[in-house]
Amino acid sequence: MKNNLPNNVERLIYWAAGHSNILPLTSQCNVKCVFCSNLQNPPGVEAFNLKPLKTEQLSNIITLLDPRKPVVIGESATRINEGEPFTHPKIKEFLSTIRQALPHTTIQITTNGSLLDAGQLEFLHSISPVTIYLSLNSLNLRRQIMGDLRSENAVAAAALLGQYGLNWHGSVVAMPHLTGWEDLKETISYLDSCGAQTIRIFIPGFTRLAQAQLRYPGTMPEQLRQTVAELASKTKAPLTVEPPLITDLQPEVAGVIPNSPAFTAGIRRGNIIQTVNGKEAFSRVHAFYMVKKTANPILLARNGAKANKVVINKAAGESSGLVMEYDIDLSLIEDITQISLRRSAANTVLLASEMAAKVLTMALNKYNNDQLFTVIPVPNLFFGGSIKTAGLLVMDDIINTLGDYLKNKYSTPDLVILPQIAFDPGGRDLLGRHWSEIESIFSIPVEVL
Repeated sequence: MKNNLPNNVERLIYWAAGHSNILPLTSQCNVKCVFCSNLQNPPGVEAFNLKPLKTEQLSNIITLLDPRKPVVIGESATRINEGEPFTHPKIKEFLSTIRQALPHTTIQITTNGSLLDAGQLEFLHSISPVTIYLSLNSLNLRRQIMGDLRSENAVAAAALLGQYGLNWHGSVVAMPHLTGWEDLKETISYLDSCGAQTIRIFIPGFTRLAQAQLRYPGTMPEQLRQTVAELASKTKAPLTVEPPLITDLQPEVAGVIPNSPAFTAGIRRGNIIQTVNGKEAFSRVHAFYMVKKTANPILLARNGAKANKVVINKAAGESSGLVMEYDIDLSLIEDITQISLRRSAANTVLLASEMAAKVLTMALNKYNNDQLFTVIPVPNLFFGGSIKTAGLLVMDDIINTLGDYLKNKYSTPDLVILPQIAFDPGGRDLLGRHWSEIESIFSIPVEVL
């Protein structure tokens, strides 16, 4: 891993703020999670550590933030290693500065919770609106899997968050092969009992370099989904597993936040949203955003064999309380189609992660009738292990897969489309190679989307 590289890091900071409303504060972390992805990176991966952000940097970055969207702290959309926000020595000063500049914007903070106490929560309440994402991960064995010497603080923080009137969500990196299934169930139940609005359960990934204890059997993800499905019928908070196992594009509701507009309207887990204001819902994501952007949307929602019209009373842009698993956005399919038409491509090949390929194929088949699209899944051979995501693909993965495909085809595609998430804002992969090499090697036009 490389140390702070001022030019690269500076560019990534401003890009994250301008494109994703993400404000990176520091790469410093006060715990040492066994599942931390940074510990499993193969040699050569370009990941950068950020020293605590300076006051003058913050002033410049704030001007790039969109006040209509939440300011996100503690998440990463770049190759900057994101640390624990509350380790920043000026965290309260910085949050106050953000609030002064953006008086009505929600500040969204992801934290491991070990540095949250009554004083900190009282301060956060004073600068509301604030939304907290608490990564608890384990109720009983947090110290063992996270190296957290202040585990009791994080556990107590879950109970305090609601008392201080803060909106908050819980998350758990599922490690039943280390903690046992009972601890996982108890952790989810505890977050629910403390009033989490939603609870996300993450399937951890491991690379080819991971220690033996971090590797889990291939049956674990499906067992996890079944376990969560059983718990979801008992919890008030909607539960989601990420990444989801999507087998169709049916806009099924994963859950509804209690007392939200959708909950009051009678929408419940398992309902299928067929139309929004008379427009057919293409996918879960499409349904979710149609509802969110619309004032008082009228839904045709199916519960079993019966479909009813339901009005969700809310303002345009206001959260409805619906929780949907992520499948695919209709706008992505429209963009792919438009690129292919603009390039006059009769035969377009899309390279996708193993995780996304099936969903992308389903969506293209549902949307298009005339154009020919071929989706090719690209294995993550460089990272290996259980990794199947586009964000961790490197050029060799893509080149080898495309080369094998072309050897077995009689015709050359007119266009190749690559996933943008595999490349940084400058078009380079995690090893520093630019996607334009593919055009040079195969003499095929390439677009990155």
